[in-house]
Amino acid sequence: MNLTLLKNRNNTTFLVLIVFVYVLLTILSLNNCYFWDNIQQISKEAHWYYQNNFKSLLIPTDSGTDIAPTGYHPPLMGFMTAGLWKIFGYKLWVSHVFVSFWAIILIYNVWKLVRLLFPEDYVGWVLFILLIESSLLTQFAIGSPDFILFTAFVISLRALFENKTGILSFGIFFLCCINMRGIFVGVILFFVHYFFISLQKQNKTDLHSLIKFISPYLPTFFLLVAYYTYYFIFNGWFFIGSANTEHYIIPHGSSRIFKHFAEFGLRSIENGRVFIWFTGIYIAFISVKSKLKLSLQEKAILLFLFSLLGLYILFIFITQMPFSARYFMPQFFLLTLLTLLGVIKKFSKLKIKLVFIFFIFFELTGNLWIYPDHIAKSWDCTLAHMPYYELRKDCFNYIDSEKLDYNEISSGFCLYGKRDYIELNKNEKVVGNNFNSKYFIYSNISNVPDSMSDALHDHRNWTPIKSFEKWPVFITIYRKSMYHEIVNP
Repeated sequence: MNLTLLKNRNNTTFLVLIVFVYVLLTILSLNNCYFWDNIQQISKEAHWYYQNNFKSLLIPTDSGTDIAPTGYHPPLMGFMTAGLWKIFGYKLWVSHVFVSFWAIILIYNVWKLVRLLFPEDYVGWVLFILLIESSLLTQFAIGSPDFILFTAFVISLRALFENKTGILSFGIFFLCCINMRGIFVGVILFFVHYFFISLQKQNKTDLHSLIKFISPYLPTFFLLVAYYTYYFIFNGWFFIGSANTEHYIIPHGSSRIFKHFAEFGLRSIENGRVFIWFTGIYIAFISVKSKLKLSLQEKAILLFLFSLLGLYILFIFITQMPFSARYFMPQFFLLTLLTLLGVIKKFSKLKIKLVFIFFIFFELTGNLWIYPDHIAKSWDCTLAHMPYYELRKDCFNYIDSEKLDYNEISSGFCLYGKRDYIELNKNEKVVGNNFNSKYFIYSNISNVPDSMSDALHDHRNWTPIKSFEKWPVFITIYRKSMYHEIVNP
């Protein structure tokens, strides 16, 4: 690491704090079970490769188990995880340690990018603000593929600005092969890269420069074309027989579009992002008013930001895809870069530090944004979810100690399914997702439909028999009241 950075006491302090935060999260999360979408995209898919010794690249749509491919997401994450299990053992810590290596790569590449764009005196501040955002920290803590996707995005952006062809090729591979959203980001990156080169060359690009520009993208492009061709031949279109088909159809009616737009707005500004958005809009207004000139890098970042925002605004009108705050980590990173650059250019030194402190404060409070039951929460984007793992263990220990019949138990998202897929403990017990079961495990983590939540709170039909709570998470086991009446006449 460059000694210039370390000679600046503030930069050194912030770097040490960042490393401390990520190391602490690694230790706290080391044996936490799989959470949220990781159950499908990492664990279930990895189980198929692990149990079948990688006999096929494609997970069959009719494998005879409850493991089904997402299809539109390339299988790289499940494939890598299964390989790591084969090497290091069938353990939860394997995924968390793997992602911790990506954290090292992320910190280094953000540092390189920040030093390229910002004065040395502010490198530590900017580094800290960029890397403590709640969605990013939580994605790291749960060992999510989106953390790797985000790291690959930062690697690619840094390589683009530094004209590092080999590094860009590496970044593009992981950006586009982790999941489908990364492919969208990769396509936009391609056009931003062309725009950046055009500005540098003043629209004079020779054949050698064109080949050098395209070459980092070609390996990943041909690999993805081969994969999707292979997939379509053997499995057909992605959503045939998929439970997620309704997410990718055109919304019916203006009210659905309005709700989708409101969701987009909430997920964009939640978890403490609102202050940076507000400041960014203000900086944009005064910059336009004063006709502030932008550097080539700033123009490329601005184009990247608006292209990503435009993509998701388009999704509002052509899909019913539910948004998560983690989807917006790349564009929020770009917004934060531009906002911080504007603050440094437009404000005095004292005001700059005050604004930075407010940014940090709001980002830290992002882990405390808790909504009422009827508003869905992106629990995979806030460290407030951390008590869940302990409460989950307590819940299932109670169920096992009371010898409740698993065939009569159901639950919501994150709690249903085969326990082994989530806990990696060879536990073959399965929790169903049928609301008509005798017992239902209810948690605010699950974001169950409003009608289900209302029904559970009607004690004429359901009776809470055991609750586990550690703010802000709760898990409650309910029993259908008619069973209660039969057992206790």
